[in-house]
Amino acid sequence: MRVGLRRRAVAQSVSSAGFTGPVFSSVLEQLELECRAMVSYALKQGLAMSPDLPGRLAELRVMPGASLHGEAGARELAALHRQLVRAIQPATPQAVVLIERERLRGGFLRWLGPIPLIRTLTLSSVGCLASVIGLAMSSLVNEQNIALGFLDSSGSTLGWNVMFILACAGLGAAFSALFQAHRYVADATYDPRFDSSYAARMILGLIAGLILVELLPEDLFAESSLGAFGKPALAMMGGFSASAVYRLLQRMVDVMETVVRGDCSQHAAAAIQSQRASVESEGIRARGELAAGLLDLQRELEADPRLDQVRQQLTGLARQVMSGDS
Repeated sequence: MRVGLRRRAVAQSVSSAGFTGPVFSSVLEQLELECRAMVSYALKQGLAMSPDLPGRLAELRVMPGASLHGEAGARELAALHRQLVRAIQPATPQAVVLIERERLRGGFLRWLGPIPLIRTLTLSSVGCLASVIGLAMSSLVNEQNIALGFLDSSGSTLGWNVMFILACAGLGAAFSALFQAHRYVADATYDPRFDSSYAARMILGLIAGLILVELLPEDLFAESSLGAFGKPALAMMGGFSASAVYRLLQRMVDVMETVVRGDCSQHAAAAIQSQRASVESEGIRARGELAAGLLDLQRELEADPRLDQVRQQLTGLARQVMSGDS
């Protein structure tokens, strides 16, 4: 009962607010902001759009506040927004507004990227690159110590080499994330909702690089072209594509399950072979019985060739053949 009264009260407040409520005003402000950003983006990129779109936007901006926030002004602004969205495709209004806002904001770090995500990934890439160079300068990081691995090394030697491997994996992960994010920004299809996924991708890249280099068997890639790569290169590749390492591990698990449970295709082939052998043996037995019946008929005809007895024996043989076929 209370829920129903509350819904009625909300509906009455919304209906009484009409086109002058604060929520509707914020929506109109967002539409106007996105329209201005999309017109600026289309003009800068040289996109083909209707010549009257900028003029219509200018006319709406000089309209009185009451007229712009009225029903007719809102419909005109929404129609203009829809046409501009079609004109700038595949770019999105949200990405265009964010990029334009960051451009107007300026700042010292803006040369690293047009949006905060690109700047963060750029700094991460530079940090991983500096870590790789700095760790490689240590005398403990060399080909012999890296080849030892977890079980044959210990102490500071193991620590320095593991940090070097992680730095290589982080460099690959940062390169992959920065390349993909920069492509979204260049196409103006960037969505800030997925910012956290890049951090998860970096962490997965570190884990994948370490798994690929230190935890998998050393002779796993001996017969492939990857066998010529060193551990740093493999770590960077694992960080660049954590999904490839995941598919590799999943394939190994599938092979292990096949070994434990047995191959289903082999069981099916064995069942088909057994059924085929059973059918063949049944056919051989039926043909043997038919041949024996014909021999008996031949002997009886030689002894006493009476037609009635011959008909009965032929009928019996025919029934035997039909029952064997069925």
